[in-house]
Amino acid sequence: MQDDKGPKGYHDVGGEQAGEIPMVELPWLHWEKQVEAIRGLLGDGTRRIVSLDEVRRGFESFGVEKYNSLSFYRRRLQAMTDILIEKGIVSQSELDVAIEAAQARWTDTDTKP
Repeated sequence: MQDDKGPKGYHDVGGEQAGEIPMVELPWLHWEKQVEAIRGLLGDGTRRIVSLDEVRRGFESFGVEKYNSLSFYRRRLQAMTDILIEKGIVSQSELDVAIEAAQARWTDTDTKP
């Protein structure tokens, strides 16, 4: 695709026919609020660890299939994670260990009376 500003990416759907936009106010899920809070902390004026531009670059480089399979906040979370790994702030193995520990906590909670 191309417009007068150059080629458009698969993520750039502005101006395309897409039908009616549902005007429904949806409540934020708890994890979505957490993702937004983390993005704010990583990109605030003090830390400047991950900028909003980097997050955007991250999810715009997913590829059409991955981009379309993830929700808005899941794309943001994945992009932030990718950038933190890319910058060497956290490694994939450290992240895997943390995810496993969190899943174990949830499993323990589910099995207790």
